[in-house]
Amino acid sequence: MHEFRLPGVIHFGWGAVEKVGAEAARLGRRAMLVMGRGAMKRSGTAGRVQKLLVHAGVECVVYDGVESDPSGATIDRGAQLARREGCNLVIGLGGGSPMDAARGIAAMAALEGSIIDYIRGKAVDRRGLPLINIATTAGTASEITSVAVVLDEEREMKMGARSPFWFARVAITDPELTMTMSPQLTAATGLDALTHAVESYLSTGATPPSEALALRSIALAGRHLRAAYADGSDRSAREGMAMSSLLAGMAFANSGLGLVHGLAHPLGARLGVPHGLACGRLLPHVMRYNAVVAPERVAAVGTALTQEAQAGADEAIGAVEALVRDLEVPPGIGDVVIADDQMDVLAKEGLMAGAVRTNPRPVTQEEALAVLEAARAAR
Repeated sequence: MHEFRLPGVIHFGWGAVEKVGAEAARLGRRAMLVMGRGAMKRSGTAGRVQKLLVHAGVECVVYDGVESDPSGATIDRGAQLARREGCNLVIGLGGGSPMDAARGIAAMAALEGSIIDYIRGKAVDRRGLPLINIATTAGTASEITSVAVVLDEEREMKMGARSPFWFARVAITDPELTMTMSPQLTAATGLDALTHAVESYLSTGATPPSEALALRSIALAGRHLRAAYADGSDRSAREGMAMSSLLAGMAFANSGLGLVHGLAHPLGARLGVPHGLACGRLLPHVMRYNAVVAPERVAAVGTALTQEAQAGADEAIGAVEALVRDLEVPPGIGDVVIADDQMDVLAKEGLMAGAVRTNPRPVTQEEALAVLEAARAAR
């Protein structure tokens, strides 16, 4: 028997952001709008959302201090402000970090202690404030999932926690909001979406629904990611990547992920490697590791990505490497400055992530280190 969960309502398509006013009014009358430190204001998206909320009769309290990796302190401060201002609704606007922060703030407005307590294992026993998440990138799928990834500053670790209570009531994926992404951000978020789909498909928690969603996501990324990177005004490519991200999120929210995400977190927390780029750089190496136990499934990834019959797992891995190369992303992590004594720490901390529990091949610290060494040797 399998369980499959999604947000209460998903709005997808050009102009879907226009739904935010009516949906917010249905859920509350005083909203906290959670954003990063400037991108949404510069693009005009924040002002657009605020106008839609005012027109619907929803008051808005802006919380725009979210950093690229939201810290526990940032989320706790946001929750305190939400309680102090009498907010009864939280809206996340942006990429993965603001949406994860919004999820954490909505949760902590009703919970005791710090978000770090729950990241470290304390049980979530109640629903938080209603949450609406609006994606402005095509990769993280944080509008769809129940996971909050938070920087534990004391331990210098990015960790994730999930709860069925943490799904958004409303998820909005509007390709129009992704049109301003730079080529570099398009590549990074696109590789994140692809990694979500590949790891979901290979996961030990995969089910027939999640497998179908993951394979469709991979196919969309194979068809549209290069085009979106080459020409950000290509509406077909932007829509294809928005859908690829959405479907990957639906898949991995229910199946779990794998070793790529486990190792990507310490690369981000300790060395500042952007999450999507860390995923793309590590993905071929983890696929090669997992191909030992799942060669046919790895080969199926290649078939979905290229829409051509693949001879085997090696060809599938080569197809991923070619995509990374075409996006002008360095192979592996050889250009990242990593002290030799840090490698063991990265391997150890990578295995602490919950994502590794559903990797198709069990992983020891020595094997995780070997994957990292292979990625560091890539040229």
